[in-house]
Amino acid sequence: MDGDADIDRVLNAPTSEAWIDPWAAHLRSLGVEFVFDAQVREVLYEGGRVTGVQVSARDGSRERTVSADHYVSALPVEHARRTWGAALRAADPQLARCDALRTDWMTGVQFYLRTPTPVVHGHINCLDSPWSVTGIGQAQFRDVRNFPEDYGDGSARDCLSAIVSEWDKPGILYGKKARECTREEIVEECWAQLKDALDDYGGATLTDADRLGWFMDPAVTGLGGPDPQNREPLLIHPTGTLYHRPSARTAVPNFFLAGDYVRTDVDLATMEGANESARRAVNALLDADGSGAERCRIWELYRPPEMEPLKRVDEVRYRLGLPNTFDVG
Repeated sequence: MDGDADIDRVLNAPTSEAWIDPWAAHLRSLGVEFVFDAQVREVLYEGGRVTGVQVSARDGSRERTVSADHYVSALPVEHARRTWGAALRAADPQLARCDALRTDWMTGVQFYLRTPTPVVHGHINCLDSPWSVTGIGQAQFRDVRNFPEDYGDGSARDCLSAIVSEWDKPGILYGKKARECTREEIVEECWAQLKDALDDYGGATLTDADRLGWFMDPAVTGLGGPDPQNREPLLIHPTGTLYHRPSARTAVPNFFLAGDYVRTDVDLATMEGANESARRAVNALLDADGSGAERCRIWELYRPPEMEPLKRVDEVRYRLGLPNTFDVG
């Protein structure tokens, strides 16, 4: 990463518009075929190699096997590890270790506002929020688009995109854990915690009258019922996690891994980490194929040299059984 770069970059348009759609169009121009409404059932392994991928429609019908020379698994870890059978896991023990990797909920709510609300030119972290709410005002970064003209019916002039990261602590509005709330209760609780955090400095930064509507991630289902589910949880990093994370290159010569759970220099569940893992997977594939094509560039994570003395002090204190210098309480 560039040490002189802006440390809080965001896209200047919706993800699909600025990134996914142009990239998909580019890949299609190169002959890539996208197959939708399909589910990977198992990565088939025999004779030291992956021999195909068993896929079906989401309801389990129309099952078939897709064959290729090389295979890159770019599924999230909670989905990818379900597709690795016993034989494939035995061929590379690092695949089995992925069962120890943990995920947790981190789900978004978007609030559409009548007036621009640029709280801060970057990300918002509500430090005293029991649900660990964070957010970002989007319109200020859409410098290439006119927000009210290009999105919706023209009445919304901003979108405050919020994230709920703590689902197991009581909120301030209903006194319930996020997992126990209905979808509507989560929205109102998230809004209340945002207002509580942002209005500490006098004056109402957010008002109910300014809120036009909301949208919540549809990957979360069953809210308010006995068994809420999230199809898109996020990888988390408890102590010892790094040992269980696999490399992009596996012991199976035609099978490669990409995703935020793959071990990288970035070492964090981020888009940057996923991007690096994909580059490493491509390079490993090109090596395995004996290709003369140019390899993907790999950037090392920028680490401020000013922090190194503090890290060394912390390491010494840890080995002596002492707390971190900045620990309080």
